[in-house]
Amino acid sequence: MAALSATLLAGSFGVAAAQSAGGDGSPDKVVIRFTWKLKGEYAPLFVALDKGYYKAEGLDVTLAEGSGAQTVLKVVASGQEPFAYGPAVNAVQAVGQELPVKLVALYQASTPMGVISFPDMPLKTPKDMEGKSIAISSGETFSDMIRPFLKVNGVDIEKVNRVQMDNSARASQFMARRVDLMSVFLTNDLPKMEHVAKAKFNVIKVADFGLSVPGAALIVNTAWAEKNPVLVKKVLRATAKGYADAMADPVAAAQIFQKYLTIKEDPGVLERQVRATVESTNAPAGKPIGWQDDTTWTRCLDLLTETGTVKVRKDPGAYYTNAYLE
Repeated sequence: MAALSATLLAGSFGVAAAQSAGGDGSPDKVVIRFTWKLKGEYAPLFVALDKGYYKAEGLDVTLAEGSGAQTVLKVVASGQEPFAYGPAVNAVQAVGQELPVKLVALYQASTPMGVISFPDMPLKTPKDMEGKSIAISSGETFSDMIRPFLKVNGVDIEKVNRVQMDNSARASQFMARRVDLMSVFLTNDLPKMEHVAKAKFNVIKVADFGLSVPGAALIVNTAWAEKNPVLVKKVLRATAKGYADAMADPVAAAQIFQKYLTIKEDPGVLERQVRATVESTNAPAGKPIGWQDDTTWTRCLDLLTETGTVKVRKDPGAYYTNAYLE
């Protein structure tokens, strides 16, 4: 599809191009780079694209796949592209590394993550992870957070066999039972893997055990956003409309997203993914979809600081802003 870019072409779409519009009335070209391959939780943005909400704002938006949060955030920080869409906690870590990025909308106040095992592998609490193997990958959200998760639950990390592998191999290794455990997004991996395995996995939701950290968010290059505030507002306004429609009719949202998939997904799986996404959407009463509050961020930073994930804590305003939400 013309609206998709399947590979991360560093430098191929610079900030200058992203803000080009012209006095000739041509639309502003903007890339929103996902931090991973296409998956059901991205459906609200495709609703906004498909229904013309970006176009109505005078935007020519490309929704593009990525190859991991760390890589994509570096591309945005370097000014090669303006927007990333992915886990907020990775943006927090990037700010800690002095990368010039900032969260401008938070679509999940708590990341919908879980750890799963096959039905015959006991897993009710984090303590049950001791003595078991788990697939981990650099740049994968839970893999980056496993140390604080185990620490807050009194689990000795040395008693958990962490098997390092490429992110793309984790699911196949788990399904082949070469590892006992795998972290999943409840909005993506879990419905798909249960469908393939024809089994209901044991699941512990990490938010139920002290690891409630902000999830999906739109992240911008800070300098670009300051120079192009109107464009940022347009992107957020159109994206919020896509989210609102997906929340109102997740079945229709799943059907829209299906059209943009080169490899089609099972309709039932896709519907489960979209439903889980809209159920976890951050839509505070009386505020725009994506609104962020100090309480969410204070709680998150308390956890990340306590567990050593954040070495130098900054003021919440260093990580996020609501200035572009309307």
